[in-house]
Amino acid sequence: MDALLTPRAPLLLRNRNILLIWAGQALSQGGTRMYQIALAWWIVTTGGGGKEVGLFMVASALPALLFVKLIGKVVDRRPSRSVLIACDLAAFLITAAVAAAFHAGRLGLAGACAMGFLLALAQAFFDPALNKAVASAAAPEDLEAAVAFQSSTQSLASFAGAMAGALLIDRVGIFGVIVLNALSFLVSAGANALLDLPAAAAAGAEEGDGFSVWAALRETPWIKKVLLGFGCVNFFLTPILVVLPLYVKISLRGSASLLGALEVAIWLGILAGTFGSDRLPARGGVKGVLGLGAACMLALGLCLLLPGLIVNRALFLAALFGAGCALGVNNVKFVTLFQERVRPELKGRFFALMQALLSFTFPAAFFLFGLLAELLAPPQVCLVQALGVLALAAYFLSLSKSTEAAP
Repeated sequence: MDALLTPRAPLLLRNRNILLIWAGQALSQGGTRMYQIALAWWIVTTGGGGKEVGLFMVASALPALLFVKLIGKVVDRRPSRSVLIACDLAAFLITAAVAAAFHAGRLGLAGACAMGFLLALAQAFFDPALNKAVASAAAPEDLEAAVAFQSSTQSLASFAGAMAGALLIDRVGIFGVIVLNALSFLVSAGANALLDLPAAAAAGAEEGDGFSVWAALRETPWIKKVLLGFGCVNFFLTPILVVLPLYVKISLRGSASLLGALEVAIWLGILAGTFGSDRLPARGGVKGVLGLGAACMLALGLCLLLPGLIVNRALFLAALFGAGCALGVNNVKFVTLFQERVRPELKGRFFALMQALLSFTFPAAFFLFGLLAELLAPPQVCLVQALGVLALAAYFLSLSKSTEAAP
């Protein structure tokens, strides 16, 4: 009876592997966010515009699409720990090379894009390996909490990274920020080296070509529709990374510190939504999650609509926080659903495929919205984003009403 009355310790304190995964991911992704905000600000302040920032983002979006089949095979056939360490060490070497080129004055936009491509390639292997590691490290009853911590890691890292990056640009310069990012990858590699994960089910030879994942999606067509829907949402949502620096410089006439504050608002919102998701139960199984997803898309579209109509710093901060909350809830609910429905031996390839389907619109989105930002004022670009997301909220609502799936 006493054991039943004793509250359980937080997941991070009673599961060493989840703690190490969480800490390593927070450090490496926090450093990466510092790097991205520094490079975006460097491009904008050295004469670049939406097109140049868009090209930089395109380079970071391509690897997950181009190498999805290879990524899935490697992640399923190799232990998660070894993949995570190799990705961290590769990212350290790439970022160190960026720092050296920048210090020598030889980086340039082409160099930044090329190195961004390589860094994104390492990340494209890292993310599905991380999802696989979380699934093997958490007990079934802790799975949603583990997914929440994993999702919160990116929010926390982006919050700290955006804030630190904006502040450190003025104090240690862009070169210093890049060096700190490189060091963060080394620390992350050390944390992942301490992982002690149970052996995962290995992919069979007959499943090595990836067609079994597509077969699984044919058996559950709602998954494919959801992934394609979120890929389209990302087409309108992700270019906020292109729009924000321009909105700050042109519409708000602000500094790098304001840019950092706006990014912090997004990631604080995601953090709040992540840990508040358990307060929004999605009743009705798959249909319930899809209905909740439609509501979150509606909230997200409205939050993007406001700064398109009214240019105001406080309003923009509040709208970005609200958008982050909606994203945080969606992330936890859908990733938990996928973790529960996908067979363990297919998780590596499924999450690599998920990563590719979610990001298949990134290159076109970054490029087209970069060009659009050259033609329209930043608030008008926000309106285009909002209308697109609102249309997709209607798609998810329709999907929640038509999907026939087991609860």
